[in-house]
Amino acid sequence: MSRTPEPLVFFDVDTQVDFMRPEGNLYVPGAEQIVPNLRRLMRWARENEVPVISTADAHAPDDPEFKTWPPHCVAGTPGQQRIPETQLAAPVVIPSHDGDFRPPARWAGQFILEKTSYSPEDNSHFDDLLRALGPRRAVVFGVVTEYCVLATARALSRRGFGVDLVTDAIKSLSEEGGRKALDELTSAGVRLVTTAQVCLPATPATAPVH
Repeated sequence: MSRTPEPLVFFDVDTQVDFMRPEGNLYVPGAEQIVPNLRRLMRWARENEVPVISTADAHAPDDPEFKTWPPHCVAGTPGQQRIPETQLAAPVVIPSHDGDFRPPARWAGQFILEKTSYSPEDNSHFDDLLRALGPRRAVVFGVVTEYCVLATARALSRRGFGVDLVTDAIKSLSEEGGRKALDELTSAGVRLVTTAQVCLPATPATAPVH
C-alpha cells in the first residue's frame, strides 16, 4: 500500500472497563485479545505526537439506552473508566453538554470525547473539534465494531475524512454484525489496515509511507 505522508489523528473508540473486561457490565466477548494492539497503537501515538481522540460513553444512571442494553459506563463509576492500556497521562475531557470548546494550543496527547449514544456526533463539540484538528487521516480502533466503531467511522467519512480502520484492534459482538459493518465501511471508502501497518517509523504526526 502506497500513500503520501499526511497528518494523522487516532480515534480510540470506547475502550472502557465495562466493555473491555470480563467483569464489565457490557463485556464484549474476547475484547481482551485486542489489548496488546491497543497498547501498541497508543504507545506509537504518544511517541509520534499523534493526537488521540478517545470516545467514552458517559451515561446517567437512568439513561434511556438502558431499556435496550444493561446499565453500563455510568459517569463516575469504575466501569466508565478506560482500561490502563488506552489511558494516557493528563487527558483533556470534552464533556457532551453544551458550552465553549477551546482547541488546545498544540494537538498532542489524549482528548476524551464523552457521549451518550453510539456516535461521537452526540457530543455537541464534535464538529468544532474536527474543524480545529484540520485535514487529517483518521485511524479508528476499539469496540464495538458494529455499533460505536461503525458510527464513528461513518461520521468521520461523511465529513470528508479519510479513514483507516485497524482490523486487528477492533472487536464485534457477532461475526455477522462485524462483517456487515466492514462491508458497509469499505463500500464507503474506508481502508482496512493492521496495527503493524500503522505503527511503522514515521515523521511525527504523519502517516507512514509504505
